[in-house]
Amino acid sequence: MIIQFNTNDVTFFEDDQAYFEKRLKDVKRFLGSEAGDKDSVKVHVTLNKNRHSSGERFEAKAHMTSPNGGDFIAESSSETICALADKIKDTLETQARKFHTKKLG
Repeated sequence: MIIQFNTNDVTFFEDDQAYFEKRLKDVKRFLGSEAGDKDSVKVHVTLNKNRHSSGERFEAKAHMTSPNGGDFIAESSSETICALADKIKDTLETQARKFHTKKLG
């Protein structure tokens, strides 16, 4: 799995990146055989800060592709980067499960 980050105005520490990567790599297993080899699944994550809401919130958009036609998009916002990574992972996981089940059926 290849993961690329575009952090824009977000201070993105190594620990944040490691947590995001760990969470996103979990999603690949739900693709099953549609995942291909280790570099076939690509994820592009864009992170931003939303200063217009009350308090500081982070926003993320992730676009994941797999070699057999899988095209997945997740968007979310949260007060912490770790919670944001969890939400993005959950959304992508749900989509990957549906894609895998549809391919099997």
